[in-house]
Amino acid sequence: MKKIFIIALAAVLILTAVACKAEKALESEGQAPADGQPAAGVGMTGGWTPAEDFSVTEERQAIFDKGMAALLGVDYEALGYLGSQVVAGKNHVFLVKGTAVTPTLPVSYGLAYLYEDLQGGVKILTVANLPIVPNEDGTLAAVPEEGPMGAWYYAEDPALTDEDEAKLEKALQSQVGASYTIVAYLGEQVVSGLNRCLLCQVKPVVPNAQPHYALAYVYTDLQGGAELSRIIDLDIGALCEYGA
Repeated sequence: MKKIFIIALAAVLILTAVACKAEKALESEGQAPADGQPAAGVGMTGGWTPAEDFSVTEERQAIFDKGMAALLGVDYEALGYLGSQVVAGKNHVFLVKGTAVTPTLPVSYGLAYLYEDLQGGVKILTVANLPIVPNEDGTLAAVPEEGPMGAWYYAEDPALTDEDEAKLEKALQSQVGASYTIVAYLGEQVVSGLNRCLLCQVKPVVPNAQPHYALAYVYTDLQGGAELSRIIDLDIGALCEYGA
């Protein structure tokens, strides 16, 4: 009798382990739970699709306002619509400028991720500061809160003067094989001249090519010349945290 009980107990343990393994496999495949919300840390049924039109239309602004309404302490302005991801509903990503209610704090730029459910409800997933400090290996680091002389800092105004925009666009034209459209001016670094960081939409000059987004770094010298120094592609979904 004791032997039969041990065998039965072992069978139950095996079945439980198999069930747990199957449940984890479903989570790793990115299936959403039954309530239609993205699973924490997963939620993917498709990759992020960069937007061909990054303008913040009335419809997009309405989604943004609905999702960001509950946030306190920082006022966020939608500067551009960068893309979407199909889940059980849709995820959206916006480029935002953050202005703290406390006037002594500097402005910031980031990516705001919102989830729109199948019934039209919108909730915020996360807002993450956009790292713009270029490392030698092509990775990006965060902007320091109080950097030393010569550190990168976020731009007070994401808009450029007509003169600066023309100068920087001319520098971007040195890249062959793609066209670059400036979305926003994100930051700068004072050197012997000025290093500038621009978020750009990149459209390869080939048929049916999909656009993507990148950070373009342009050096402007003391004589007013401008030269493109490097480009780092931006993964628009990399900073998203589901269930935030």
